Amino acid sequence: MFKTIKARVIFVIVFCLICIAITTGAIIYKNIEIDETEGAKKEEARLQEDTVKGVNLKGTYNQNDLSISEKRATKEKIEITFCQIDGLKDADMQNKINKELEVVAINSYKEQISDLDKVLNVFVNTTNYSNFANVLSFSVDYTSKIDDNGDGFYQGHKFLNYDLTTGEKITFDKLFTSNAPIEEILRKSSYYSLVQRNLQNNLSGDMVVSNYGDVEDDVALIIDKYKKGKITEFYFSPTEIFIQYDNDTLITINMQEYSDYIAIYNRYLTNESIYEKNDIGNKNLYTLAEDYRKTYQYSDYEKESNYFIDVNMLVVTGKEDIAVETFKQQKINQIKKEIENIKHLAYQNSDNFYILNYNIYVFAADDSGLGQTYLQCTTKGNTYEMTVHDFEENVEPIIIKTNREYSGGDIPEYIYDFTDILKVGPQNIDEYFNPETGEKIVI
Repeated sequence: MFKTIKARVIFVIVFCLICIAITTGAIIYKNIEIDETEGAKKEEARLQEDTVKGVNLKGTYNQNDLSISEKRATKEKIEITFCQIDGLKDADMQNKINKELEVVAINSYKEQISDLDKVLNVFVNTTNYSNFANVLSFSVDYTSKIDDNGDGFYQGHKFLNYDLTTGEKITFDKLFTSNAPIEEILRKSSYYSLVQRNLQNNLSGDMVVSNYGDVEDDVALIIDKYKKGKITEFYFSPTEIFIQYDNDTLITINMQEYSDYIAIYNRYLTNESIYEKNDIGNKNLYTLAEDYRKTYQYSDYEKESNYFIDVNMLVVTGKEDIAVETFKQQKINQIKKEIENIKHLAYQNSDNFYILNYNIYVFAADDSGLGQTYLQCTTKGNTYEMTVHDFEENVEPIIIKTNREYSGGDIPEYIYDFTDILKVGPQNIDEYFNPETGEKIVI
């Protein structure tokens, strides 16, 4: 009897141990399975992220269909300009971004200036540097004068970079592809930028480095800062990335030089538009090129499968009366007719490529001999016809180069010279008009 009971007890104990072992194994296996699933998901996400490509040097990009307006706030010694966006489908996200743009601008100077009685004034300005590919980049800059001598002042900067698909901030590493040698890019760009600030003219008029100083140490500090994830003060344009090193120095990364590793053109693109409208921003602009066409009072930029239109007009007369406005509208109507004619030709001849390219500058001039004021209208440019193949192989590279080579100064004219390729180049025509009647006159 005792042996039987003992055997039964042993059996129960063994059975329980087996059950515990099985249950434990199942739990472990399940956890492993969960871990593997989560790991697979993370790896899949990483691989998806890794597929973000660099910049296509022959490609194009679209501006966001957003309106960006400037708002002003003034109080006593303070003048503040901040930006507001309009056009996102997600109204909550839009409101959140707008609120932050306002708050950051209003508070930007307060880290350095706690007592307004100690300064003469404070000026805050917000500049939008990027508005394309579902991203935004802003710089909020402030200056404050301490005394009338002009030597004493405060200055500072705040930067805001947004992913418009989520409303979240863009971190520095997201500007690049996953395989980008960011440290090397930073090292070369930092060295060049820091050396540039020490350039001076020698006796021969050549630019030389006056003092290398602590450039190597500064570069090492920047690299260390990056490794620690502390590069947070930056902004970017369609052509460059700017990192704030100190109040006087920006580290500039030339995107074209590292185009294979620049991801910001592609990272946040979506299949479905995130905007309420589709006709605000310019489309099919060439990558790594700034767009200054909104500086013009009238601009029409269109690039389609077999036509390219780039027409810009600036009217500077010193007066905005009815006659001038009427004249301007007449010129715009003439341009629109030409555009429609080009589109009609392109539609009828799909194997041909058509270009309409003009820069129109209207200004007031005085003729002292005649004792009268007149409007001078200077039109540069031409219309061109070629095969689609000739455009893609020979003509388009000239357009791309011209768009990318602007280095600052006056507003670019966006006039393209195809003389070597097409044996026809831009023409220059001067016309004169009565500012009161708009009638053409002879000078």
